[in-house]
Amino acid sequence: MNTKKIEVELRLLFIEAMKLESNIARHQLDWVEWRSRDQTEGPPDWLIEKGDTLVKPFEYLAFSLYLTTVCYLDANNLNAYLNQFYLKFGEKFDSNKAATQFDIDNLWLGEPYNVFLTDLKQFLQPFDILGGKDIYLSLSGVQYLETVLRNTSAIIYKTGQSPKSETDVYKAVRSVLEAIFASAKSPKSNFFKTAQEYKPDILIPELSVAVEYKYAEDESKLKACIGQISDDVKGYSGDNDYNLFYAVFYVTNDFWGVDKFNFAWEEKNFPKNWRAFYIVGNKTL
Repeated sequence: MNTKKIEVELRLLFIEAMKLESNIARHQLDWVEWRSRDQTEGPPDWLIEKGDTLVKPFEYLAFSLYLTTVCYLDANNLNAYLNQFYLKFGEKFDSNKAATQFDIDNLWLGEPYNVFLTDLKQFLQPFDILGGKDIYLSLSGVQYLETVLRNTSAIIYKTGQSPKSETDVYKAVRSVLEAIFASAKSPKSNFFKTAQEYKPDILIPELSVAVEYKYAEDESKLKACIGQISDDVKGYSGDNDYNLFYAVFYVTNDFWGVDKFNFAWEEKNFPKNWRAFYIVGNKTL
């Protein structure tokens, strides 16, 4: 079993959970505030709906973190430490408790924190899987990166250029990312294969991220581009410095729509460390 892949999965799951942590904490405080009032009526719909959109995904992530940690300890034959894990987190994992149990950090900022994530981070600390303080850089850095990628069309529009290829698109975005992430200016990678060398359009070593852009003028080209990413998934391996990959599909017109695109992407069963964005732009400005 490839324990390196398990480490990468643990880190990615932890980052995803941390993205939701503060929102769930605020949601918990909203519940407390509502319960403190004169409850002549039931809870508002928005409060209930927010629980479905926040707590349920967090439960899934928490359970995935639990299972992946067990897998990692078992793969490394750390039986004594695995027993300690079961003693601390239980052999029957309560995902709802893990998602909703928060406490207040009275020693530092007085902010609420998720107990399960804090305990799990402490438990995994001997393995340096989460990267210590670097995980906070990854968390905020990935959020900045995704904001830039989502705004690809706006970035190109402001350049006043008319992109005619994926090169035109990613060069405009790369100049923005180089201003944010210093390591993106002259990155290196080792994605070498027997037949060819794979070169992502954008590399950000400090986030362990590689970005591939695709450009499509019609539906058939978009289908082909998705197929090309399937090949890239195999090619972008062998370099442990990169473990999170983005595929950004820039289409000249919205001939599919994001829902159909997401369905087509999910059909391919890409690895979890590959994420996709469907960006609608204009060939001519």
